[in-house]
Amino acid sequence: MKISTKVEFGIMAIIDIAVYSQNGCSVTAPDIAKRHNISKKYLEQILPSLTSANLIRGQKGLNGGYVVARDLSKITFKDILNALDTRVLNDVYFDSRDKNDMMTELINDKLWSAMSSYLQNYAESITLAEIAEHYKQNEIIAQAKAV
Repeated sequence: MKISTKVEFGIMAIIDIAVYSQNGCSVTAPDIAKRHNISKKYLEQILPSLTSANLIRGQKGLNGGYVVARDLSKITFKDILNALDTRVLNDVYFDSRDKNDMMTELINDKLWSAMSSYLQNYAESITLAEIAEHYKQNEIIAQAKAV
């Protein structure tokens, strides 16, 4: 499976916002871009997808930026993926010319359908809260090693 840079950077952005927008603070696109070496202009094209899916919201004003729009534990990885590219979790299957081909049917039912279902269920079982917490823990470990 190949993931687009839009999906990759969108995931990085929402995790960054979840981690750094605590206590009502907002996170700016330039800050996210700098922390993760992403083009600010490209990031600004991605963030509206997360906003329109009601995963993040923009705040205007002096301390403007982005915050997570809902409780982190209520946002699943599936929500994030679907906001960025609905094709990522689409069902995989052989599109055979012969729809009555027993081998194709077997492979679709026993392999591709099961894998697609597993991936969708797995993505739905992971929350943004879990991902953000894991990121914070790894960041603390990395900082401790750097000292």
